[in-house]
Amino acid sequence: MDALKQDLRFGIRALLSRPAFTVVALLTLLVGIGANTAMFTVVNAVLLRPLSFPESDQIVVFAGTNPAKGITQSNMSLPDFADWKHQSQSFEQLAGFVAGGSILAHGDESERVRGTGVTVDFFPLFRTSPLKGRLLQPDDAEPGRESVVLLSHALWQRRFGADPNIVGTKVMLTTKPTTIVGVMPQGFDYPAQTEVWVPYVFDAANERRDNRFISVIGRLKNGVSIQQAQIEINTINQRLAQSYSDTNAGWSAQLTDLRESLVGGLRIALLVLLGAVAFVLLIACANVANLQLARATYRQKEMAVRSALGASRFRMIRQLLTESALLSALGGVLGLALSVWLTQLLISWSPPNSPRFDEIGIDIQVFLFTFAVTILTGLVFGLVPALQTSRPDVNDVLRGSGRQGSSGGKHNRVGGILMISEIALSVILLAGAGLLIQSFARLREVNPGFKANNVLTMRLSIPPGKIPPGPGRAQFYREVTERVKTLSGVQSASAVLSLPLGGDTFNVGRSFIREGRPATPEESANATYLVVTPDYWQTLQIPLKSGRIFTENDTDQTTKVVIINETMARQHWGGENPIGRRITIWRDEDFPREVVGVVGDTKSSLDTDPGAQMYVPYAQDPGWGSLTLAVRTAGEPTALVGSVREQIRSIDKLVPTYSVKTMNDVVQNSAAPRRTPMLLLTVFAGVALLLAMLGIYGVTAYYVRQRTQEIGIRIALGAQRADVLKLVLKRGMFLSLIGVIVGVAGAFALTRYLTTLLFGVPPVDPLTFAGVSLLLVLVALLACYVPARRALKVDPLVALRYE
Repeated sequence: MDALKQDLRFGIRALLSRPAFTVVALLTLLVGIGANTAMFTVVNAVLLRPLSFPESDQIVVFAGTNPAKGITQSNMSLPDFADWKHQSQSFEQLAGFVAGGSILAHGDESERVRGTGVTVDFFPLFRTSPLKGRLLQPDDAEPGRESVVLLSHALWQRRFGADPNIVGTKVMLTTKPTTIVGVMPQGFDYPAQTEVWVPYVFDAANERRDNRFISVIGRLKNGVSIQQAQIEINTINQRLAQSYSDTNAGWSAQLTDLRESLVGGLRIALLVLLGAVAFVLLIACANVANLQLARATYRQKEMAVRSALGASRFRMIRQLLTESALLSALGGVLGLALSVWLTQLLISWSPPNSPRFDEIGIDIQVFLFTFAVTILTGLVFGLVPALQTSRPDVNDVLRGSGRQGSSGGKHNRVGGILMISEIALSVILLAGAGLLIQSFARLREVNPGFKANNVLTMRLSIPPGKIPPGPGRAQFYREVTERVKTLSGVQSASAVLSLPLGGDTFNVGRSFIREGRPATPEESANATYLVVTPDYWQTLQIPLKSGRIFTENDTDQTTKVVIINETMARQHWGGENPIGRRITIWRDEDFPREVVGVVGDTKSSLDTDPGAQMYVPYAQDPGWGSLTLAVRTAGEPTALVGSVREQIRSIDKLVPTYSVKTMNDVVQNSAAPRRTPMLLLTVFAGVALLLAMLGIYGVTAYYVRQRTQEIGIRIALGAQRADVLKLVLKRGMFLSLIGVIVGVAGAFALTRYLTTLLFGVPPVDPLTFAGVSLLLVLVALLACYVPARRALKVDPLVALRYE
């Protein structure tokens, strides 16, 4: 213990005696450890930490599939759900839920809240107790019972001020008197961002099997694997397809672990970024190791004296590793502090509503990770210099001629290897960043099918029972759009069921059958279904390709009409003109609609091809109570938010407006899942490039220092400036080129893991790799040139006396 204390005291003095070295090394470690800790904090919370529900690994999510129709993610029907409950033996509970919105009124204020209707097994499945009150009971869902509701912890705090006596409070929910019976604990918000839960009335006998609107989750029995449950569900679905061929043929359900269903889409991006910051840390370690090797030049006599006085090699290695551990420990503490800020920065850069990001925080796993990284870092950058420095040539050094001996040569070789490693890792990171930058640039060039500038959007919801489905709702939205059009600065206004690019987070799909074809499942085709008011295409500036757009004359009393997009026209009519043809929206309508127009495609996602889309006048299907208002303005759209809301309140003050955003926001949010990895990997690659440049400079400067006497002799013997410059640059650029070659080979092997993050760019892009290689060569040339210029200024007389 005394020896350890002595080593620590000496190590502190040694670090304080070289403040420049200590500061540079600490800053390098600060960046490397801090970035790794921040990235691990995110990965730990999102991918590694179990969900907050007991035995959450037994909870699975159902997704409807129909490969023949290209459907991989669909809701389920109530009759199918009922059959799974009755016939399956793999589940302790199966529960269904329907997510949507509700109007909550309490006192003089009303607002739209995110609500979910749940079946009786929903809360028992999660095995989560309420913070206050009780859970929903089976008899709460019986017809005629008083309406009850459970609040989320966030809503309880925000809207009711965390009132401890909230249970039993009466509120109006969707215009019905409702009693609050409980509050859920903090963190429980499944499905995501739910604020209220209400009992769902289960009536499978009166629902169609092809009305797929309910989401399903299940808890596996102990000892039952998800693969066994999948086989059983497949078997049940095969029986259903035989018994109900008109609705269930080709349909099945894919089971996925709940955590995977929530965060599976982020897995590759997060692991890639975690790997990237690990590379940054390795580069930082290589840099500090090179600094240690350069510092060893000044300590050769010290080590030789220690050795001559009887110090063992182990004793010297222990002392040197103690100094490295001190550096690493300080870097770890500072890095942990920096990671708190970096973690918040990562969260702020993440796509909106990223799953589990609200759970991100430093916990014991993060502390253990930082501790392990700190220890490992100290060993990585300290061990090799310690082994090299602890073997001085005592006679050579004490005679004063140890400047260019074997020790210096070994140091140069080790420094060269570290330099090659830094450049290789930097090439890999820069290649990945270059691919993502190209990918994002191509994504931004994609035409979404509309013009996003100067368009304001907000969602409106008619409270249930306020205006019954029918002409009254059509009149309400007609009056809203007409009044908004009268505002100064408004060019056009319209309403639509759901915005392009997932702007409303949902799409309605319906099947249709062309005129003259039999009404069978084989003849049906799917398309996105949109109800719109006139001027929708003018507001979003979606081009009309042929025919006409809707007018105020397209009412429920006139010919039923439909407008289709180019993709639907091409897929189902080929080179023929679809204008005047008829389709029947199968199972939802029992009458044909005439195609009166073809409009341009709009995308549901920037990185996917547009599918078939059909538009129906809202006046001919006015059952939808919630639409999105779209307003094209002459100037900044957000400046009109208050005026637009005032016009809506003047018509009906009880109709809430929410989800206010511009279409530019919608475009940005659509690109966010690719923008965030691109930004982060670019930052990491930039840091790696800077560290590599410093490493190249350090190795080259050390090389110049080791050969100062030789350079002085060469100059004294008549060597020209170009010869000296060539001597220094040749070695540095040779090592750099080796590093680039190794890095390109590594990039060829690793960038294939970026495939799912790329758009329009192959994972092995020769132009990107060539550009990155050229950049590294230029950076290396600059980093080598600065110490090379210093070599040109060597005074032969001073160099011959140099020690």
